[in-house]
Amino acid sequence: MDYGRASAYLGGKCRDPLNGPGQHADLKMSFELTLAGFIDLLLRGGTFGVLLLIIIRFARRPEFGSLCATGILFGVTGLVEIVLNAPPVLTELAPAGVVVVAFQQFHFVTLWWFILALFDDRFSWRPTYFWPIAVSAPLIAGASFAADSLQVWFTVALVLLNSCILGLIIHTALRHRNSDLIDDRRNFSLALAFSVPPFTLFVFVTNLISFDAPLLSALCLVYSAVYFILALGFSYWLTSLKEGLFQRTGNGAVPPVARSELSAADRLELDRVVKAMDGGLYLEPGLSIGGLADILRIPEHRLRRLINSGLGYRNFAAFVNDYRIDEAKRRLSDPEMAREQIIQHAFSLGYASLAPFNRAFRERVGVSPTEFREEALTRMAAE
Repeated sequence: MDYGRASAYLGGKCRDPLNGPGQHADLKMSFELTLAGFIDLLLRGGTFGVLLLIIIRFARRPEFGSLCATGILFGVTGLVEIVLNAPPVLTELAPAGVVVVAFQQFHFVTLWWFILALFDDRFSWRPTYFWPIAVSAPLIAGASFAADSLQVWFTVALVLLNSCILGLIIHTALRHRNSDLIDDRRNFSLALAFSVPPFTLFVFVTNLISFDAPLLSALCLVYSAVYFILALGFSYWLTSLKEGLFQRTGNGAVPPVARSELSAADRLELDRVVKAMDGGLYLEPGLSIGGLADILRIPEHRLRRLINSGLGYRNFAAFVNDYRIDEAKRRLSDPEMAREQIIQHAFSLGYASLAPFNRAFRERVGVSPTEFREEALTRMAAE
């Protein structure tokens, strides 16, 4: 995030990291610690410690995976950004503006990666996740080295890019919230969506406007304070959430609790859920956790807990898709249905279109429905 951009105090003024190396000449001076600068350093030190706690938290996870890797990457880039913008560093080393902005941008991208891994139980690295880096690199170079008349346009383009990434972050956090079976993660998605966007938008706008030095100093303190609060809140959620947030297997599920550990009432209600799904309720188009709760007359919050703890699912869509894909495999292996089109199977299984069926099938089986049917029928013909 671009939190640290205006948060470096030098004699009561903030440095603009988009200025080139020539702008650092006036920074080579003795560091004068003002009251605002002292508060800024305290907040910066607190943020550094919180991010370090997040890094250690992920590094010590026994099941180290993509979630932990992206979390560590997000924390490390945040630490580097804090150090690069520290007043003593600006005074003594005067790092090039392009270096500072590059780290700030990469920190923002790593936040998106971290959110992807946090809310997608089946997250895996894809080449498409690296497009922000490819797009931002020439924009950062233009904002730092282009002619003065062009720098503002490169800066605007960079802000628009970050606005796009911001939208992706919000979309990623909220898109599966209704079907998420983990209450802690559902609450965290709301906290993320309604805290990060307003602050980030504020930073984007202020970066495009030229303020007098006193106002910039006030903004510096605001940025540092909000950055610290967000980092502290982020750390609180990560360290207080239940283990179910982190535990996941290759298919994104968590180990269910032993049936004997459930109460008698829970076991009876869970049996009703399984019986309804085995009876074909999963074929209902657009089946949601709320719809299932209404059909079974079970409160939605209790149904989420039952499916999560009793069956080990973290997401309702994954729960339904497992039933649908098992039925799809049976139908695709049936010689009497060999001539039916794949899209007919998709519709009859409750999917609104072919694309989500193909995607869900490939995620669980490893091949497309067409490939699976060809292999199954070829094997059957040979036998």
